[in-house]
Amino acid sequence: MAANPQGSRDPLMAALEDDARAQASRLIEDAEEAREELLRRARAEAEKEAEVRLSTLRERLKRERAAMLNSAKTKAAGQKLGVRQELAGRVLVEAQKRLLSLPEDEHSKLLNRLHQALCGEWEKSRPGEPAVIRVSPADAARIRSDGSRVEPDPSVAGGVVLTSTDGRVVFESTVPSMVERARKLMLPAIDKLLFKEALP
Repeated sequence: MAANPQGSRDPLMAALEDDARAQASRLIEDAEEAREELLRRARAEAEKEAEVRLSTLRERLKRERAAMLNSAKTKAAGQKLGVRQELAGRVLVEAQKRLLSLPEDEHSKLLNRLHQALCGEWEKSRPGEPAVIRVSPADAARIRSDGSRVEPDPSVAGGVVLTSTDGRVVFESTVPSMVERARKLMLPAIDKLLFKEALP
C-alpha cells in the first residue's frame, strides 16, 4: 500500500471520521433532547404534585376555617342566649319584687283575689272539704277567711296557700309560684320585647 503524501487524507478514513463526528453530534443532540424532556417531565410532575399539595392544603384550611367559624358562631349564640335569658330573668325578678312591695290597699286586693281564685280551685277539686289558709304573718289580718282557719306562715310570701287539715294536700297561689308557672310563657314574650325577636 502506497503511503499518502503528507497533508493528504485517506478518503475512507475521512469518511469514517466524518461519520463518527456526525453520530457523536446526533448523540449529543439526542442526549440534550432527552435531558430537556426529562427536565420538562420533572417540572410537570413537580408542578402537579405542588398543585395537589396546595389543593389539599386549601381544602384542609377551608375545613378548619369552617369548623372554627361554626364553633365561634355556636359559642356566640350560646353567650347571646345566656345574656338574653339572664336579662329576661331579671325582668321577672323585678316584676316579682314590685308585686311583693305593692301599696297597702293594692296588696290587700291582690291577696284577696288570689285567695278567692284558689278557693274556687279548691272547691272544684275537693268539694265540701275545709281548707286551712296559710299566709305570711303580715297578711293574716288582711285575708277574708269566711270562717276558715287562718294560720300565719313565714314561708308564704305574697299570696295564699290552702292545705288540707292534715297538710297532705297543698294548693298554692303566691306571687313567686305564679311567676314560676308563667316563666315559660313570659320569658319568650319578655325576650321579644327586649330584643325584638323571640328566643329559639
